[in-house]
Amino acid sequence: MKNLSLASFGLAIAAATSLAPVAASAEQLRVGLAALATSVDPHFHRAGYNFDLRENISDALVYANGVNGGVEPRLAKSWEIQGDTKWVITLESKAKFDDGSPLGADDVIYSMCRVRNVPNSPGLFSSFISTISAIKDAGDGKIEIDTKKPDPNLLRSLSNIGIVENPTGRTLTYDDKTCGNDNWLETAGFNNGKVPPGIGHYRVRKFTPDVQIELERNAQYYGTPAAYDSVLVKSLPDNSARIAALLGGAVDVINAVPINAIDSIQSSGKHHLSSMPSTLLIFLLPDQGQEKTPKVSGTNGKNPFLDARVRKALNLAINREQIAETVMGGMAGPASQIIVDGVFGHNPDLQPSPFDPQEAKRLLAEAGYPNGFSLTLNAPSDRYVNGAQVAQAVTAMLSQIGLNVTLETFPFSIYFTKASAYEFSLYLAGAAADTGEGLSQMINLAGTRNPDRGWGGANRGRYSSKVTDKALEDAQSTLDDAKREELIRSAVAQVYKDDGYVPLYHEFGVWGVRNGVHYDANANLTNIFYTARPE
Repeated sequence: MKNLSLASFGLAIAAATSLAPVAASAEQLRVGLAALATSVDPHFHRAGYNFDLRENISDALVYANGVNGGVEPRLAKSWEIQGDTKWVITLESKAKFDDGSPLGADDVIYSMCRVRNVPNSPGLFSSFISTISAIKDAGDGKIEIDTKKPDPNLLRSLSNIGIVENPTGRTLTYDDKTCGNDNWLETAGFNNGKVPPGIGHYRVRKFTPDVQIELERNAQYYGTPAAYDSVLVKSLPDNSARIAALLGGAVDVINAVPINAIDSIQSSGKHHLSSMPSTLLIFLLPDQGQEKTPKVSGTNGKNPFLDARVRKALNLAINREQIAETVMGGMAGPASQIIVDGVFGHNPDLQPSPFDPQEAKRLLAEAGYPNGFSLTLNAPSDRYVNGAQVAQAVTAMLSQIGLNVTLETFPFSIYFTKASAYEFSLYLAGAAADTGEGLSQMINLAGTRNPDRGWGGANRGRYSSKVTDKALEDAQSTLDDAKREELIRSAVAQVYKDDGYVPLYHEFGVWGVRNGVHYDANANLTNIFYTARPE
């Protein structure tokens, strides 16, 4: 098997190398994914697999390009900043919902209001609108957005929120609570097809949870049309089944290519790889939010992870090079911090924690655990490339410093609900730079968890630091790029100093593609179907 690395991948998308005839008609693209969206509702759950579907079926105001880092028009045709805190956005006049109604300011306001009011959401999108103080209909197809402080990343944040059609018959008055409305569109309505999720390149023909999603091209889409008439997205969480489906011709594209399949895809003569380094961080997060933690014993009832020495021991126990090169087969880079190198806010002064199990043991003893303690490491069984193998490797490494570790996994469909309910003491997860820069990623992962404020959406271990929060708050309102990046870097350094996280690696995104199909890799690991085309 070839050992793939950043150098061998390069930054360019791999091109098809065969002129073999297309086996399936250009009318349908067939895709096999390791994880499917849990809902058609574009506001239901802030998670990568839901971003996938949303991007294809429910346009946001803008698109944050994961390849070149730019912000591109979508439902917002143009925009300008008036002063430091006022944005005037001109809406796309050609955009229409399924019933033929044109996009209006009331739809944008309703959508932004609904983000905070989605019942039973396991991960709200509210952090993306946390700086907004008001949204108004400015007339002539324009909206006016006022922010509490200068927000240089407002448009990048709004690139994650699909705009749905306002069902209330009135224009809501925006506020940071309910906007005076107590009757919101139900998630079930999106899932059963009664409520369209917005305006996108594709419409949802049928949504079958954990099985497949059927999409059809939106013939009245206002922008460049998708190349394929339909897309069939199949749930193929098992690596072997996903590879077999590609090599056997059942699907045209698969994501999350496992390491042991690289050679078979490249040598088949009928397939190629599309690849790109990603912003996705895979990490461990210990419970730092409660005095008693649910899956630890042998500590006299204490939560050992409240002690910085124990958290430091976890970081020192991990051999990141071994995980990246051996477990991930070179398809990852060891992580020193939350933000990957090359993304705005990365701190170049920080290096990955050294692998030093002896020092880890000394710190455990100093913290009062000379014989270690027992804990459960939780991980999703079907979410990340080689995720189960990585969790097993981590379990073995933590055991080497005297900890009695049990590995417990759950399907991703229930895993994050349990994590959000604080049922885990130490868990494995991942998060990418959703907006193409590091500030949003830091707020999501390292900001003090506060659903009302929209901070810490993925911070289920409840790391909290006043120093980190202050730096991120200041960065949110600093328009000067150099000063803003300095603030983000200082926040990153504080998390590093606190050992608040155990960063493992940044994953590379790799797709397997049938020759005759062009499929773009994406740095945020988003599966974008509307740019795919026959070759």
